Amino acid sequence: MLPFFQSKEEVAEFSNYVGGRAKTMLLLETSEAAESIDDILSVDGIDYIHIGLNDLHLGYGMKFMFELLADGTVENLCKKIRGRGIPYGFGGIAQLGQGDLPAEYVIAEHHRIGSSMAILSRSFCNVNKIKGIEEAQEVFDRGVSEVREYEKNLKDKSKEFFEENRIITCEKIKEIKNSKKTK
Repeated sequence: MLPFFQSKEEVAEFSNYVGGRAKTMLLLETSEAAESIDDILSVDGIDYIHIGLNDLHLGYGMKFMFELLADGTVENLCKKIRGRGIPYGFGGIAQLGQGDLPAEYVIAEHHRIGSSMAILSRSFCNVNKIKGIEEAQEVFDRGVSEVREYEKNLKDKSKEFFEENRIITCEKIKEIKNSKKTK
């Protein structure tokens, strides 16, 4: 995985070092990389790309990482990545019913945008509230199972459902962003 890169040259150097001996993943998390995505996508040897919303939103001077979902940045990046046939994902997800922006909204956006991967957020399993590895395993097993079941249900949803979810998600992101301004 190549994190925090900024340029096509860095990606090309990374790809050359790997030389096809392993799968490569770019962790797109700088505004420079986002602005150079067309050039970066011309590099051979990219197997996956994950858009890291936490660092990327900070690079753009935003208050809330999902602002990049609401303003179209994530969708535009994903369209370009999909156009090159590279699997992609973005952000992190919490357990269902949890998170500043509830996971259900984010997961439906993953589905709508065509994402094939996500990272579980730190809040998915709060280690400060867990009493050992067995409990952590139970939390992960249950949480991931619930997410997978939710994903299965999304396959039967209409385009109207996803458009309504997009609109509601954008409204919720705006509310969260505005509440962070007052803090």
